[in-house]
Amino acid sequence: MGKVAAAYNLMPEDLEYPVESIAEAIPGYLPEGVELSAFEIKPLAFGLKVIEATFVMDDIEGVVDRLEESLANIPGLQNVETLSITLI
Repeated sequence: MGKVAAAYNLMPEDLEYPVESIAEAIPGYLPEGVELSAFEIKPLAFGLKVIEATFVMDDIEGVVDRLEESLANIPGLQNVETLSITLI
């Protein structure tokens, strides 16, 4: 079985929401078998910051969908934007 790497931009609800608290919450929302490989907080525009996060998981049907649903439940997170999904 192969592995999948999925990269996302995680957007906070507004400028005032502390992006660092979203980043700290990510590991607690990951489904079983998904690992946070790396993340970086980057400036986006007009003071807004975005979290660029990469996750690694087994290539199992439905695991990417479960990951995206779990990430969407993080408090303060407005949007989960897929950057790439690839086999590694």
